[in-house]
Amino acid sequence: MKNKHLLAIFSLLVISFSACRNTDKINAATTDSTIAEVIPDSADINRGGTMTTFLQEAATDGMMELALGKLAAEKSTNKLIKKYAEGMVKDHTKIASELKTLAERKKVALPARLPAADLKHLEELKNMDVAAFEKHYIGMMIKDNAKAIDLYKSASVTGDYKVRGFATKALRMSERHFKRANEINADAGY
Repeated sequence: MKNKHLLAIFSLLVISFSACRNTDKINAATTDSTIAEVIPDSADINRGGTMTTFLQEAATDGMMELALGKLAAEKSTNKLIKKYAEGMVKDHTKIASELKTLAERKKVALPARLPAADLKHLEELKNMDVAAFEKHYIGMMIKDNAKAIDLYKSASVTGDYKVRGFATKALRMSERHFKRANEINADAGY
């Protein structure tokens, strides 16, 4: 008889914990399962690149995100986008400093400027009207952070431990940016 009561209590506890597990207010468009569908899981795939290639790609990605963040913080009239862009500038400034230090230790030369295609795209964005820019910017942030997650996820499990540490930190940052961009996108109804 005791065993039946214990089993019933245990079952109720399990059901209670599983029911309470997802009580946070989460936008359905940004759940982990959605992220998994959009972002390829490359954690167990070696992208075939070298440490040098990874560091250079990370630098280019960071420079573009920083430039876009500055532009959006300046140009946007949407308070959510403006705040998001300011956070992007802050986060990417910090991570760029860490990347520069890591690259110097590894004796890897990072690109000094964005590729010509990215510079051209920035100029086009400057000439867009505000509403079109905001929609385009948030769309880019979703897409670009998905790519960054793929880049950092791969580097976070292979190679040098200092590079893995940096990639893991950058991965968490990109995941936050991706999730927040999706929330803003859903709130704005783009």
